[in-house]
Amino acid sequence: MQRRLCNCFIGVRAEPYAYGAPEYVELEYFLMWRARGMKMESPAVRP
Repeated sequence: MQRRLCNCFIGVRAEPYAYGAPEYVELEYFLMWRARGMKMESPAVRP
């Protein structure tokens, strides 16, 4: 997840944080909190 966030920062020409930085951990936590209760959907998962 941190790699994906880093690539996002680079895509908008922002300075990425170092891997393992508290800012990344907080962003990951926020994204997990926002996604709570959502159904998991993936093209590779079939019933």
